[in-house]
Amino acid sequence: LASPAPSSRNPLASPAPSAHFDLLESPPQQLPIPSGFFLTGFTGKEIPEDVCEGSQVSCWQCGATQIVERANVAALIIGGNTVQSRTNAVNVFGGLPAVCMLNCSTPDCCVGRSEALIALLWEGKWQSVDDFLTIAGGGDEYIEVPCGLSRERIILHILHWFSKTKQAATDRHACFLPPPLDRSCAIVCRNNVACAYSTYTLDASNGWLLPTLHTIFVKASHRRMGCASQLLRGFFRPEERGRHRMRQSDNKRSLQPILLDSSCLDFSDKLGIEPPVSDDLILTMAAIFSTNELRNIILLHSDQTLQVARAKAKTMLDHMRAPKVLKNADANTPLRRIRGGREGRLPQGRK
Repeated sequence: LASPAPSSRNPLASPAPSAHFDLLESPPQQLPIPSGFFLTGFTGKEIPEDVCEGSQVSCWQCGATQIVERANVAALIIGGNTVQSRTNAVNVFGGLPAVCMLNCSTPDCCVGRSEALIALLWEGKWQSVDDFLTIAGGGDEYIEVPCGLSRERIILHILHWFSKTKQAATDRHACFLPPPLDRSCAIVCRNNVACAYSTYTLDASNGWLLPTLHTIFVKASHRRMGCASQLLRGFFRPEERGRHRMRQSDNKRSLQPILLDSSCLDFSDKLGIEPPVSDDLILTMAAIFSTNELRNIILLHSDQTLQVARAKAKTMLDHMRAPKVLKNADANTPLRRIRGGREGRLPQGRK
């Protein structure tokens, strides 16, 4: 599960300006919609007049060439799909931000159980999904996605679309919600192609008691390439890419260390992960994190109070040691070592 060292560099240059905003407070006036986006209603049926009809688009899935017709164009809404998220977007922009998308019209051309998404209309031109996911200079980088509207947010929603297709028979990502515009996210690339993403909360807000990792998804075509490991390290080992955390106990800004002795960490200094945690993610975490790191990761639900979380919330280490977590746990050496009470793998460069 080796992966390149995470980096805070964002090589993705987007022609559309990012709209940054605080969704917790209504702005004094509505923000202008950035170039490339349009506003639609809650039904998503409203699309622009000019959708470049007559353009030819090739399907990346079946190879067929399709002529763009207005009847085949739909709106891909960018942002969360909860009532609160969409109400906030309407308050901020005056509607729901969206881009035009095109599905393949060839019968039985599907990705998993979904009709193949083949192109998106951006800056007056239809771009294939492969072109849209290609990030110049992305390499194998870990890229933090800014809040608000930008090209990176569209890439996130394309990856989220893949998470709902059930492309791999064992996938259980259909319950993933699209990331809201105010949710922190990260993208991982392989060979300049965006292929995985994570969503997380850095501040104890919106009902979350700790900085919390919410979701991780890797496209089926890019699995076993270290993408999930890179996303996990990017959140749980933030000093590897230079991030500074606010230590809640002493109110001083300093690096959050990877401590082999967690006794000096208060509850508010730890990090959270939102359950359920998939079997594959459990095995990945067992392979790359030490037992003391796993002891400092708390399983958190959004509706837990601080009192309940302090008293009853499980650590990731306790969760891994539960006998019913994995049926084939004995076949995995790192998890077997953790369950036996022995130290897991240490962080790289530490003894």
